[in-house]
Amino acid sequence: MGENTLQSLISWQEWGEEAFRLARSRDVPILLSISAVWCHWCHVMDRTTFADPEVAAQMAARFVPVRVDNDRRPDINARYNMGGWPTVAFLTPEGEILSGGTYMPPAAFLETLQQISDYYREHKAEVASRSAELQTQRKRVQQFALLSVGELTPAIPEQAYALVSEAYDAQYGGFGSALTPKFPQVDALELALARHARRYCTPPVTGQTPPLEIAVKTLQAMAQGGIYDHEVGGFFRYSTTRDWSVPHFEKMLEDNARLLSVYLHAYQITGEPLFRRTAAGIVSYVESTLRDGERGYFYGSQDADEKYYALPKTERDKQEAPFVDRVCYTPWNAMMAMAYLEGAVILERPALADSALATLSFMWQQCWRPGEGMCHFWDGAAGTPSRHPLGGRNLPGLLHDQVWMACALLHAYEYTAAAEHLQRAEQVLQWVHAALATPAGSFQDRPGAVAAPVGQGAEPALGRLSEPEVSMTDNAVAATALIRLGRLRGDKQYEEWARASLSTFVRDYERYGLFAAGYALAVEQLLSEPLRVVVVGSAEDPGRPELLRAAWQTYAANRVLLAVDPEREPERLQTLGYPAQPVPRAYLCVGQICAEPVSEAAQVTATIKRLFQSTS
Repeated sequence: MGENTLQSLISWQEWGEEAFRLARSRDVPILLSISAVWCHWCHVMDRTTFADPEVAAQMAARFVPVRVDNDRRPDINARYNMGGWPTVAFLTPEGEILSGGTYMPPAAFLETLQQISDYYREHKAEVASRSAELQTQRKRVQQFALLSVGELTPAIPEQAYALVSEAYDAQYGGFGSALTPKFPQVDALELALARHARRYCTPPVTGQTPPLEIAVKTLQAMAQGGIYDHEVGGFFRYSTTRDWSVPHFEKMLEDNARLLSVYLHAYQITGEPLFRRTAAGIVSYVESTLRDGERGYFYGSQDADEKYYALPKTERDKQEAPFVDRVCYTPWNAMMAMAYLEGAVILERPALADSALATLSFMWQQCWRPGEGMCHFWDGAAGTPSRHPLGGRNLPGLLHDQVWMACALLHAYEYTAAAEHLQRAEQVLQWVHAALATPAGSFQDRPGAVAAPVGQGAEPALGRLSEPEVSMTDNAVAATALIRLGRLRGDKQYEEWARASLSTFVRDYERYGLFAAGYALAVEQLLSEPLRVVVVGSAEDPGRPELLRAAWQTYAANRVLLAVDPEREPERLQTLGYPAQPVPRAYLCVGQICAEPVSEAAQVTATIKRLFQSTS
């Protein structure tokens, strides 16, 4: 049975006040189904469990069924996911969790439905008491966060790298044991590359695997393993085996964007041809399958289909391809735009930069709402297949969207020197600080009451969703963007906002283990001197963009790239302390160590290498 049968058997409600009002009036729990368009087992559960007439009847009699798409509502997923997709979470009418799980076949699900319904009916006083207790506990945790601010020191990235080294799989590359699926942990790989590039900071620690070995072995194993699609390029979401041989077959824009960046960075450092070929393969797949060339954005994902992906390309071309979700998701598009800008230089394909800039322009026009922030997604692809019931731009104000968009805009500014990108990044980050900053200095994942999707009522202030959460990962991205903006603007206030955000996790980051890598990168960026490149020259001078591009050729995890036109920006040039003539010239410094100014692109690359050698 397909989706039409599913829709006819179960009257799914949308997440909103009406569904919870109905649950309260009927005095029954909410059955929250969190699915994803790319999720294989979600489709299986739809075709089997949710298509079973007895299951549908029991759900209608005992619960209010609510359906949520993970990609469209990551804020709901973050609070109610029960360990994977599909998730089924059973909630009180006030939005507190009773129980839940992931995939269940019809017989097991029917048993669960009866158990949860009976428990709720027979233990209402206990359920109400427990719900109140949970709310009190969360408030205490929030109050404790105000007292947990600590000092940022170089020991933080050192300890975080130690956690990465401990988790490293020396036999097969990657991280984790044979008992769990193996995901590409891009932040951990980026931390390893950054530690290698800044190896002069501290001597190697006895017993730790050298960071470059971790990165190279892992990236080689992934590129040569089954997690990479050797027929058409691109990566699948994760490996079900320790040796990377058997993938889980969905392909995500987010994963391919992050992996494109890390393969480009590894190629910059090592010159390994495999890394360049793999990066080019990602681009080839994205261009052929996940790119809307007419509108100028990237699609969200492509479904899993084990039989299809087992075919060679010539045979795939004869088959119907797995479903592609043609929705524009803000953070994933921002990630890919950043990777494309880097690829334009490193792969020597300038057209990638044109695509990236078109994407950022599209998202700004369609998704930026003054006073509300960036929207999470846009779905205006009329006439194209979609499994989503809503259209238009939607869900403004999530921190994740704002910070990745800001990072991408800063990338665009450093690539083009066009002031509009810097101004837009500043608008986004000022909104983040005004709308999402907590008293402790960190940023919550959403405002207290996010505006409802277009054409709908107000967002319900229910259960966990009414209490914004603080994500260390997203705060690290926010801090990274603020640090870059502060250094580009010459405004210390932005760095102080970044410092305040990062300081709230000092006493807590170690419990995240491997997943503290992104936080460590942000701390190291704040505490270390950046590579500062200032290019002085007229915007019309063809030599200026050549110097700018050259600064992207060599790997630098912590770089600030400025272009100044002496005729149009004399005051700025004077503030920076550089002469107006001769031009164009590139001035490069790391801290107090500066090189002689250069006028040719090849000299920029050589100077960057000399600077890092002189500071070692």
